[in-house]
This record gives sequence, C-alpha cells and structure tokens, in this order.
Amino acid sequence: MDQSLLINQLRAEIANLQQNLALSTQELGNTKAELQESSYRLEEANDMIEAIRSGELDALVFKNNDKHEVYTLSSSDQAYRIFIEQMTAGAVTLNRNGAILYSNSRFATLMGLPLEQVTGKPFCNFSAPQHAGYCRNMIEKAWLEGAKHEFVLITADQREVPVLLSMQTLDLVEGLSMSIIITDLSEQKHHQQLLEEKNAALEDAQRKADELNNNLEQTVRERTIELYSNQERLGRILETMAEGVGITDINGQLTYANPMAQKILGLTHEEIKERTFYDTQWRNLKLDGSPLPAEEHPMAVMMRTEQPLYDQEIAVQPPQGERFYISINAAPIRDEDGKLVGGIGTFMDVTHRRRAIQQKDEFISVASHELRTPITSLKASLQLLDRMKEKPNAAMLPKLISQSNKSLNKVSVLIDDLLNATKMTEGQLALNKSDFLLAALIEDSCQHIRAEGEFTIRATGDESLMVNADMFKIEQVLVNLVNNAVKYAPDSKTIQIQFIKEGQTAKVSVTDTGPGIPQEKFVHLFERYYRVSSLGHQYSGLGLGLYISSEIIKKHGGEIGVESQLGKGATFWFTIPL
Repeated sequence: MDQSLLINQLRAEIANLQQNLALSTQELGNTKAELQESSYRLEEANDMIEAIRSGELDALVFKNNDKHEVYTLSSSDQAYRIFIEQMTAGAVTLNRNGAILYSNSRFATLMGLPLEQVTGKPFCNFSAPQHAGYCRNMIEKAWLEGAKHEFVLITADQREVPVLLSMQTLDLVEGLSMSIIITDLSEQKHHQQLLEEKNAALEDAQRKADELNNNLEQTVRERTIELYSNQERLGRILETMAEGVGITDINGQLTYANPMAQKILGLTHEEIKERTFYDTQWRNLKLDGSPLPAEEHPMAVMMRTEQPLYDQEIAVQPPQGERFYISINAAPIRDEDGKLVGGIGTFMDVTHRRRAIQQKDEFISVASHELRTPITSLKASLQLLDRMKEKPNAAMLPKLISQSNKSLNKVSVLIDDLLNATKMTEGQLALNKSDFLLAALIEDSCQHIRAEGEFTIRATGDESLMVNADMFKIEQVLVNLVNNAVKYAPDSKTIQIQFIKEGQTAKVSVTDTGPGIPQEKFVHLFERYYRVSSLGHQYSGLGLGLYISSEIIKKHGGEIGVESQLGKGATFWFTIPL
C-alpha cells in the first residue's frame, strides 16, 4: 500500500477519535453533575435521618397550609413511624442479639419478602453465608460507636444488592436498640460503573489519539515489520507442514515447492521449478493405472473452472521406485482485481490409505470366496439329503451328514473370526478368567488333529503348571496355532508343543518342521487380513487367525511371537502372566 495513502487514512482516524473524545467528554461532564446532585441529596437525607435517630433533633416540624405543626418525638411516635415507612431507604431496629424488632416496608421489598418474614429474623441472615461472620462483627462494633459501611445483602431470589448501612444505637423505653438505615446503592454503583467505563474509554481514546498523532511514521514502520514477520511466519509454516505445497503461475509453471513437496516427489526445489504440473516427466496416472491426460489433472481442472478442488487422488510413477498415490487440494490465486494469476496445490501421500482400500476390496473378495465354498458344499449335501428323504441310502447318509457338519462348522468359524476381529477393533474383547491346568487345555485343543490320524502331536512340559486366564480364549489361540502348523506345513507330520514356566510367565510354543517363513514377513504376520503365501500357493482363510490370537494374548498382558528359518520350520509362541 502507498505510504502517503496510509498516512492520510491514519490522520482521518485521528480526527474521528478526537471528535468522539469531545462528545464523550461532554457526556462525562453531564454524568458527573447528575451523580454529584444525587450524592448531595442522599447525604442530606442521611444526615437528617441520623439526626432524628440519634436524638440531636427533639421535634419534627411539618408545614401544613399556612401554619407549622410541631411534633415532639415522645408525642408523635405514630407520625415518626409514618415518616419511616415512607422513606425511600430501608430501616430496621435490632435488639442486642441482632434480631430485627422492627422493619419498614421498603426493606422487606428490597429483600423480596413479605414484612412478616423479615421481622424477628437475625439481620445477618440476609447476607451471604461466607459474609455472616463479618456482618456480626460489624454490628457488634456499631453498638459501641455508630458507623457507616458498604455491604452486600442477598435477596430472597439470591440476587446481590449493594447497600450503605448507617448504624446508630437508640435508647428506647424498652432498652437500648440498634437502628440501621439501609440505602440501596444499586443505581449509584451502576452509574459509577458507567462512569468508570466511560473514563476508561476516554482514556483509551485519548491514548490512541496521542499514539496516532505522535507515531505516524512508527506505525508505518511497525506495519512494515509486521508484514515481513507474517511472511517469515508463513515461510516457516510452509517449511514444516506435513503436506506438500506447490504454487504455479497462470501458465502452470511451478514457482515454489515446500520441503515436503520435494520429499514426496523425490526432487529438489530447482528440479521442480523447471517443470509444469502437467509435465510428462511426472508420469501421472489414474487410479486404475492408465495415463492421466494433462487436462484432467486437478490443477488443470481448477485453472479451467477457477473453482477450488478437494481430495483429488492420482497415482505417480517415478522413474525408479514404487508407484505412490497423492491426494491433491487445488485453489486459484487472484490479484487485487479478482483476475486469475496462478494456483496453489497442497498434496499428501495417501499410499497407505489407497492400499488399505485395496486390502479391504481384496478381503471382501476373499471373504466372499471363503464363505461361498462351504456354503456351496453344504447346499449340495442338503440337496442330496432332500432327494434321499423318501429312500435313505444307508451308505451315503452318514457321509452327507458329516460333510454338512464340516461345511457348517467352517462357516461358523469364519463368522466367529469376523465377529471377534470387529470386537477387538472396537475394544470390546472381554475376558472370563479362571484357574486351569495348561496341560489339560493343550490335550483338549489337539483332539481334532489326533482324531484325523494324519499328524502326531507331541506335548511336553510342566504337567502341574496352573494358569489364571480365559480358558476358551486361550484354547482358541492354541487351536489356531496348531491348525496353522497343519495348513502351512502339511509335510511336517509331527507337531511339537512345549509348555514351561519361564520367570513369572507360562510360555507355550508350537513348532513344525515345514518350509519356514521369510524374516521380512514377520512384521506382517499378526496384522489383520494378512495371509502367508508359499511358492506361489495361496492358502485359504481370512487372514484373521493370528491377528485375533495376538489381541487375545495382549488382552491377557502377555506376548506373542514367531521364530523361523527358511527350510527349518517355524515356532509360534506366546506367554501368559502367572
């Protein structure tokens, strides 16, 4: 902005502030005069009331038409009470214990109570509980010498009322009493607050005017520094952003790329500035792997429509390395006249997100296939059984029933795995712990393998080892590890199970002598939906067994792991705290 234009604007602002200052000063003077008059009248009334109350006045003189009538206090008690009742201030008389002997209507109204609910009550009951002690001390001192104090009373609807208490003892026929005149200061406090606010506003306006008058050049200098600081701050933000940022001119030529953009794209700032966003060296691709035409690039669409775009995914294939995916947000850059002069694009690496989507799609396909196979077999068995219902075949019937049960059990296991995986993802896995012998559980967990007669199970360990855990969940882990040994090492006819006490834990190991597992796959074995393939063979299953087993052991506070060498089999183990 031109400096002379800025100075003119500041001078206009000063003139406006000075005009507002003059108006506020005049209004302040009027408010002060009104407040002074109110204070004078209040003081005059209080002085007169105190004089009557303290006995300094012996009589009341009232002008009635053309003559004056004199009432002595001893002979005009009724008139005195009428006078007290018509006061704008509250008035009460207390006995030596601080109880209210007499109250005028104004005090009862101020407290929001009927008169009969005021008389007889301790005066300090109308203060906040935390101020009751202070109230009693204040009145106790007033018995010795009259006093005035500002105080806060609490009304029936718990509203705070600021008041001035004028306290003086009275020597009545009945004995010494305390007279208190209660003046409501709410309006005075309100005016006082308004006055303080106006004073503060006037002082602030005066200060601003002085600053603007005396520091025009300083203000311009400060704004210049602020602009530089903002640019510096923006630069730091761009340098530390987790997203890549690229800026192009109207022709699509890249003029800026932040460090994250350089990291994601694998290029230096100078290399990026030599390209346009549609440069063929990028090798931009659609999500299906086909080439992305330059006119379909999100930056090109934004330039053409001059409208922002959000979360537009494309793939990028670098000359060396794996293909990666980025999500692009693009927005136009305009000059002061609203004309398009370039564009800004922010992008982030969403390769993990895209692979998760692909993994989900693959899982749905696998799950559909895994469920379809046993259901198809079950359907075929049921159809054959339906045909045989009139003339059952004694030889075929047991086989069909057995096949149906196997298919049904397989469907049940698949569904249980899906439900268990969902519960674990949502943190809903519950344990029902009990004490049991680990050896007995291992024996029961291997019965289904021994019954088939194809594999030999050798279990060795501490037969007396007792654990406290969820027996059914631990059995599920054991069955899964044994089944995996059978599935992935079919030529390993012997499966070794060892259970020992190791420190403060019970450790169980399941070992096969199959082909083993490559070490680079160890980190993925306990992930959801991960399935190990061997020599091009893809095994059946949802890839949930080890994930579920891992979550069960973690829930028990234990650990689970694997040890393997190619060609030497694999050992899966887990521990349970004792």
